[in-house]
Amino acid sequence: MSTYSTRLKIELIGSGEQSNSWGNTTNNNFSQSIEQSIAGVYTKNLGSSSSPVTLTTNDGPQTQANNEARQAAIIFTGHSSDFIIQFPAVEKLYFLRNASASNKITARLGSSGNTFVINPDRNVFLSTDGTNWFEIQTQGSDWLTKTGTYTAFAGDKIFANTTGGAFTITLPASPNVGDEVRFVDLANHFDTNNLTVGRNSEKIDGATSDLTVATEGAAFALVYSGSTYGWKLLEK
Repeated sequence: MSTYSTRLKIELIGSGEQSNSWGNTTNNNFSQSIEQSIAGVYTKNLGSSSSPVTLTTNDGPQTQANNEARQAAIIFTGHSSDFIIQFPAVEKLYFLRNASASNKITARLGSSGNTFVINPDRNVFLSTDGTNWFEIQTQGSDWLTKTGTYTAFAGDKIFANTTGGAFTITLPASPNVGDEVRFVDLANHFDTNNLTVGRNSEKIDGATSDLTVATEGAAFALVYSGSTYGWKLLEK
C-alpha cells in the first residue's frame, strides 16, 4: 500500500505493490510532484477568498491547484486587503511574490505558527524548518522612486524626488524594534521642495513632531528603537 512523503506528498509505492502499473506512478511523481517542487511557478489569485487561506497539500501526483504548497514559486495576486496564507509546518524552500501594490501577505506556518510578512510588490526567497521562517538574502531589496505621498513599509529604501513639489512620506504603523526605512534626495531638491517624514503616531528622535528635511542631497536612514525615543537617525 502506498504511503506519502511528509514534505512534498510524493507517492511512495509499497513493496510488491502496483504490479505492471508502478511505472505510471513513478512517471507521474517525476512529471508532477518532483517537477512542481523544483520548478513549479504557481499563481494564487486571492480575489474571491477570505483571509486566512490555507494552501492545498493533497497526496501524490496532483495539479498545481491541488497541491499548492509544494510549488517552488508562488505569486499572490488579486487581494484588496492584507492576507494571511497558511503553509504546512514542514521543511521547504520557497520563492514568493506579493504582486499587490498596497497590501501585505503574511506567510504563516500552520494555523498559529511563526510568520513572515511580505510587503507589497516584493519578492522573497524563504526557507523553513517547519517551525521558523528564514529569509535567504541574495541581494538587497529594490529601491523605490516616489514623487508624491506614500506610506512606507519596514525595509523600504526610497529615492524621494521632490522636483514636482514638496510631499510627505509616512513611516510604517506599529513598527517593530529594528525596523528601518532609508531615504535619498534623488534630484537634489529637498532644499527647494522639502520632504516631510510623517511620524505616524510614533516619536522621531524623541520628538512628537514630523521630520522636515530641507538639506539638498540628503541621504539618511531611520531605525525604530521603541516607544520611548521612537525612530532614530542612523546618519546625521
